[in-house]
Amino acid sequence: MSKFSNILLAEDDDADFEFFSEAFKKISPDYKITRAKTGLECMRMLRNSIKPDLIFLDLKMPGYTGIDCLKFIKDDENLADIPVIIYSESHYLKDIDICFRKGAHFYIVKPALSDLLVNLLKHVIDNLQESLKQPNKENFVVRVGVTIEE
Repeated sequence: MSKFSNILLAEDDDADFEFFSEAFKKISPDYKITRAKTGLECMRMLRNSIKPDLIFLDLKMPGYTGIDCLKFIKDDENLADIPVIIYSESHYLKDIDICFRKGAHFYIVKPALSDLLVNLLKHVIDNLQESLKQPNKENFVVRVGVTIEE
């Protein structure tokens, strides 16, 4: 089982959540995915009940955004060590730059095909452990099967 088997996904869209969950099931049935439907729910869950191994944040959520959640996570000494991956439709460099400056480990642009998402998630999970070992790690944008060093 992966070191990152307990996953929190903050995602307001039901279809995107199902797409994401199905991709992880294809990788391994051992992943436990907990969903927060809003940024506020994500922050409440982290404050009150769970400490996941890995957090995926959508940027565009009603109320508190993924960037708000990322700042909340990285500003809390009990949560700051949890790796955070942005999982968003946005491919704007401004959004990507802000996320990396706020402490995101990876940035995944949501793909349209299931097999692509499975491959992207495998790539990120496989490389996350190595990335965490490097104090001056490089940040990566992962989009449509291509890794672009930023």
